[in-house]
Amino acid sequence: MSYRLSIEEHASHVHACATGEMSPENALRFLMEANAACKQRGRHRLLLEFGFTGPSLNGGTIYEIVTARSADAAAFERIGYVDASAERNPEHKRFAETIARNRGVNVRLFRSVAEAQGWLSSPAEEAA
Repeated sequence: MSYRLSIEEHASHVHACATGEMSPENALRFLMEANAACKQRGRHRLLLEFGFTGPSLNGGTIYEIVTARSADAAAFERIGYVDASAERNPEHKRFAETIARNRGVNVRLFRSVAEAQGWLSSPAEEAA
């Protein structure tokens, strides 16, 4: 299963982008490695860019992955989530966001990296 991770450090956040095949293993690996990259850099804002190819994971798998990672993700001040793939179901993307938000994660789904970066770099009072 192909997988590639790139990490960019910005003034306000860490931008993690993963490419390869969409699979439960790759999605979980991406979330774990992005979390570790932020911790290593002492950052509390993260941009997750899902650049995977392939269809959406099923709802049960999405639920399991997000639930498993929510405790670590709740420690972040903000997480911007971008998955611009037309291959994946928009409802599944919103489902992942809802699960995380219901577990105390300040995450938002964006259509573009630029929109997410704008939110991540805005002052705290504008982030709500």
